[in-house]
Amino acid sequence: MDNSCPCRYFAALAVVAVLAAPAAAQQCLDELCVTILRNNCWPKPFATPERHAVRLPFHLMIHNGWRRQNMLDEHHFQPDTTELTEAGKLKIKWILQQAPRQHRTIYVRVGDTPGETAARMEAVQQHALQLASHDKLPPILQTTVSSPGWPARQVDTIGRKFESAIPDPVLPASSGDGESSQ
Repeated sequence: MDNSCPCRYFAALAVVAVLAAPAAAQQCLDELCVTILRNNCWPKPFATPERHAVRLPFHLMIHNGWRRQNMLDEHHFQPDTTELTEAGKLKIKWILQQAPRQHRTIYVRVGDTPGETAARMEAVQQHALQLASHDKLPPILQTTVSSPGWPARQVDTIGRKFESAIPDPVLPASSGDGESSQ
C-alpha cells in the first residue's frame, strides 16, 4: 500500500487540477475581457466627472463675482437711517433691469446689529417692489462678504497728496556762453 499512496495523491491532484482549471481559466478570461473593454472605452467613463471637477472652481468664481457685483454695502445706505442712498437705488435699478436674468439676485451686506440688517433688507425690498412692476421680485439675500474697494474719500486723499508732492518743473541751468550743452 505504500507504493499506491503517492499515486493516489497525484491522481487526486490531477482530478482537482482538471476540475479547477476551467473555473480559473474562466475567471482569467473574464478579467481579460473587462480589461480590454475598459481600455477600448477608456476616456469616456472618466471624462464627465473630471470635467465637472475642473469646471467647479470657475462656476464658484463666477457666482462669487456676481455676488460682489450685486451687493449693497454700507455706502449704499444712509448711515443714520439705513435708508437707501441714490447710489443704492441706482444699483437696485441696474440689477433689476440690466443684469442677466440668471444673476438677478440682490445681496445685502449684514449690518452691525440684526435690527440694522432687517432695516436694510426692508428698505431694499420696498424699493425693489417699486421698480419691479411687471416682473417678479428677485431673491434678496444677506451676505457677509465685504466690499473689496476703498472709500472714495481715501482714494481722493491719496491722489491729492501725490499731486501736492510733485516738484515744480525747473529748466536746467544754462552755462552762460550761449552755446547749446548737447
